[in-house]
Amino acid sequence: MASLTLRHGSFAHLAAVGPRSSAGVLREQLWFTKRFLGLRADLSEPSEPRPALLPLVMEPVEDASFTGFADELREVTGGDYVEALLRQRLHAAGVSTLYVAVHDGRPAYAQWLIRASEQDTVHDHAPGRYPKLAADEVLLEGAYTFAGFRRLGAMRDCMGQLLRLAAAEGARAALTYVEAHNVPSLRGCADVGFEPAHVRESRRRLGLRSGAGRSVEQEDRILWTRAVLR
Repeated sequence: MASLTLRHGSFAHLAAVGPRSSAGVLREQLWFTKRFLGLRADLSEPSEPRPALLPLVMEPVEDASFTGFADELREVTGGDYVEALLRQRLHAAGVSTLYVAVHDGRPAYAQWLIRASEQDTVHDHAPGRYPKLAADEVLLEGAYTFAGFRRLGAMRDCMGQLLRLAAAEGARAALTYVEAHNVPSLRGCADVGFEPAHVRESRRRLGLRSGAGRSVEQEDRILWTRAVLR
């Protein structure tokens, strides 16, 4: 669950994003409302989704040694650039713990599996954005399929691996957040057992950001159903 805030190097980033996407980013600095579905998966019997169309194994990476997001920023533009930049900022902030699946020496999929004992780094990076995890909960954040590995089932496969790992460690539930209109990500989460649990609305008004949580309403359930039905 993230949105872009302009910081150091803003003009270089906007140039890389491109004029059309840059206009949207600039509008977001002044005024936006976004709805994120807070999804929860019961890990008592974690699902085993279909494997990706290529062999992928999620492994933890040393934060200092991983350059995948920085490399991706040199290859992509538009919305892909924005998404890669958000992940690079999570990485640079030292958010624990990043897992990556590699194929033929190239990163294919990345996501953070954050245990309760590791959650301070994500709360420091984004104060108030995420709930405090109970001892038996984990947070999956920052799902990213690298540009050369899209539409191969990587998210479904790799997220399923992380959920099974968390269950093996004793976690009973996993949380994740997805923007309400991000249909591919909602489908990927549904495939591994996530369901709507709550909603967080994020707002920016003239550059000032606020957020509030609420329960799932009928409109949210309709969005979810339309997204996950094929």
